[in-house]
Amino acid sequence: MPLILCLLLALPSPFALAVTLLATEVPPYVIRAQQGAPTGMAVEVVEEAARRLREPLTIELMPFARALVEAQHRSGVLLLPPVRSQDRETRLQWIAPLLEESFVLASDRRHRDEPLTLAEARRLKIGVLRHSLSHSLLQARGMPELESVGAERGNADKLARGRIQAWAAAWNTMRYAQQEAGLPLTRLIKGETLARVPLYLAANLDFPAEEAARWRHTLAEMAADGSLDRILLQYDYQAP
Repeated sequence: MPLILCLLLALPSPFALAVTLLATEVPPYVIRAQQGAPTGMAVEVVEEAARRLREPLTIELMPFARALVEAQHRSGVLLLPPVRSQDRETRLQWIAPLLEESFVLASDRRHRDEPLTLAEARRLKIGVLRHSLSHSLLQARGMPELESVGAERGNADKLARGRIQAWAAAWNTMRYAQQEAGLPLTRLIKGETLARVPLYLAANLDFPAEEAARWRHTLAEMAADGSLDRILLQYDYQAP
């Protein structure tokens, strides 16, 4: 094959599909930067996939409730990082799982040195992120004392001060919030698991099937060649 043709094939196509990624700030998967575009482990995975696909990627950061609605009504958009649930199953196109996460109970070692169970937590004040999976799971179990906050760092602070006795969240999000609050990770005691779920890259139902297949294949290649794990390890990711 002539060299010039090889070079032309390596260049991004001028007709490459510009993809919009709707994302919600959920550290460490999606992190709002003080300046510039958002970062985070899930964002970096999607950015690397877009680079390999030679597709321009625009990231729009917004609250999850709005992102979920827009992903259902805006043609051709991607969504990050939703949990795949029964009520969302038919409302989105599920491209591929990005990573596994466990939603757990946690306590402060200074106040309790044994892993917390759900039965024991029923008598305690539990901190949750408003509208999160943990919030929904505990509401469904009829837990009487839930205190919700708008950011997980608030739960880290409240647990350290004894204003809540338990914290329910994704384990990696807990670890990130604990460090963001300047608190030692060794104080957190991981308790009972509420759910173990994959976090997905999803899309609008009108997202082209051939494009979805290309994204799915590229993400599978990243998992196979180790680049996915390398990105996750940069954020001290702990698998369930």
